[in-house]
Amino acid sequence: MANLTEVFSQTIRSITPEALSERFFSNSVSNWWLEASKLLAKSGYEGGEIQETFFVAVFSTMGRLAKVDGRVSEAEVKFASRVMEHLKLNIEQKRLAIRLFNQGKQPDFHIDSVLNRFYRICRHRVSVLQVFIETQLQLANADGELNDRELLLLTRMCKRLDISDAIYKRIGRRVCGANFDRRRNAESAMMTMNDACNLLGVTRLSNQDEVKQAYRRLISQYHPDRVIAQGADEMDVSLANDTVQDIQQAYELVCRVRKFK
Repeated sequence: MANLTEVFSQTIRSITPEALSERFFSNSVSNWWLEASKLLAKSGYEGGEIQETFFVAVFSTMGRLAKVDGRVSEAEVKFASRVMEHLKLNIEQKRLAIRLFNQGKQPDFHIDSVLNRFYRICRHRVSVLQVFIETQLQLANADGELNDRELLLLTRMCKRLDISDAIYKRIGRRVCGANFDRRRNAESAMMTMNDACNLLGVTRLSNQDEVKQAYRRLISQYHPDRVIAQGADEMDVSLANDTVQDIQQAYELVCRVRKFK
């Protein structure tokens, strides 16, 4: 356990976008997922479709959540290592888990498409979806606190996976105790503007040009025409439309609050 944690920690710290042999979107999400599934099967993993889907989604998404506040903490690294030990992964499977975690950290990681695929396969296995959210919550709370960016992303996960607020609260209280309700209340009080800024990747102090550039970049990245060109299916196109609407609403809110013309 200690050796794995050290190797994992060193890998997380040393890797950079340039050091990756491939970027997440060098191919479509479907091709990326297929490659991960093949590597998992080659490693001797025999969990079946549900377990394989959980494996790919949980480790890549943990990488995204760990990085969402700007840095991956030692506590988050140790928790990810404990998950590997709990799943009794062999050496090759651990390497794949680390690779997925690192890919999830990258700026071009399309978490919505990953969550969409995970939900499509596991939507009838409610317990699997809940274990997924609980695992992500445990990672976010590994350092003893939940920050606004983590809470925002967790809320987004629940929305994509159709996890009700009541179930999310129950899981949160089990993982984080009474502190979860206090953090959720604090989040709700400032959620609207924070949501918009975080979605656009700007701050409350960003100027009009910065906000406009961020908006145009995201619209270009998530535009349904671009998703269709990448070979997406109807569900991914629908998701792209929803994402574009969220981006549009976030941009309009920031412009209204900041009084941008």
